[in-house]
Amino acid sequence: MTIPAAEQKGLRLKTPFALIAFVLMALPVLAGPYRDSAHGNDTFGVNRTALDGRYAAYAVGNCAHCHEMHASLEGVDPAPVTGPVSHALFADSFNSVRTEGPYLETDNFCFYCHSDISGQQVINRDYSATFGGGNIASGPQSIMASFNQTSYHNLYDIWNYLSTDPVYAAWFASRGNPCSACHDSHRAKRNWDSAQSGFPLLSAISLPNGSGSLWGETEVMSAYSGYQAPYAYNPALEPAGIGAQDGSNTPDYVTFCSSCHTPDANITSTTLLRDVKKINWGVIGLGQDKHGELSRDGSDHFREPYAAAATGNSNFLLSCMDCHEAHGSANIMLLRNRINGEDQEGTVTSTDALSYNCKRCHQDDLAATAGTGQADRGDFVQPGAAAAPYAQGTCETCHGVGGGGVPIACGNCHGHGMDDSWLGVNASGRRTF
Repeated sequence: MTIPAAEQKGLRLKTPFALIAFVLMALPVLAGPYRDSAHGNDTFGVNRTALDGRYAAYAVGNCAHCHEMHASLEGVDPAPVTGPVSHALFADSFNSVRTEGPYLETDNFCFYCHSDISGQQVINRDYSATFGGGNIASGPQSIMASFNQTSYHNLYDIWNYLSTDPVYAAWFASRGNPCSACHDSHRAKRNWDSAQSGFPLLSAISLPNGSGSLWGETEVMSAYSGYQAPYAYNPALEPAGIGAQDGSNTPDYVTFCSSCHTPDANITSTTLLRDVKKINWGVIGLGQDKHGELSRDGSDHFREPYAAAATGNSNFLLSCMDCHEAHGSANIMLLRNRINGEDQEGTVTSTDALSYNCKRCHQDDLAATAGTGQADRGDFVQPGAAAAPYAQGTCETCHGVGGGGVPIACGNCHGHGMDDSWLGVNASGRRTF
């Protein structure tokens, strides 16, 4: 379509917004990373109409729903924020003054849509519901709601770590939003929608400083020979138990999470008032974790699907997301509400209740074929199990005077980076998680 110069001038003078909207909606759009992303999709992509009705003239997924070239629309700064901000966004990227939750919608640019308060109100459920077979109505329904729970990834801590770490500081300086640590807003796909072709092999995540590429579409947990996916619900395995999924297409969250959670990283937690625990999920160096690539050492009292798989498998490396949520949880330590196809028995409010977690994969003494028949004793698995590292005659070391009559919480001995050196002369030298 060719518009004569005189008519172009008239259009510019009389109806500047109409012409802009016409051009934006009428010209063909080339496919590419952004158009293939969740934000750029012309059906469910980004849409600021709920914040400013004038954006109904723009196609869904148009860049203008997030970016403002001149902080002006028909001569007026469009809602919700007045004045220009960095990256030509319609609001500040991140409020670094907010060092802890709960978070407000204005604290993070992404929350203007990824919340259940205003804006587009994008639905994003947690991992337990999306891929773990959990009740989709019982947990958080948005990203912001996920962060505003008992435990959460502290956004200020992420922002501070990436801003100061020599590996990431230069890369992060041009972004400034802690969400970009794990997500590329111009490439992330909507992987929870089963109507999309390829689900769940649609990635919403990118490695920090990952050269603008997605992670997890070809980088999957099946690359680890010792990985066994947990149940979503019996007999279907995660992720999501849809079709013939066998867990082999679970993204490689070990490599992904280890981008920050390494044995060398010092990550300060303003929420916990300490550094977060250092994790070694690999086989190199000292202090490898038992649920990582360090081989198991004799115990075989598992629940399914691990019991059957143990026959031909010397090790069970776990994905970080087999136990944890990415954004936040009603439990401490971002622990999932549903693990291995079964809901937690209750809310994990302290390490005393960590057995709720452990019993999703390990047999408990309450099992009919195991141990004492008492819940949460752990005697069947430790020390009564074959090849147990501790002699039963040393029970008082852990359980106090009177031996095994006083159960102790799983969290007393088990957790990231823990070993049994605290037992002194009775220590076996083994990692305990």
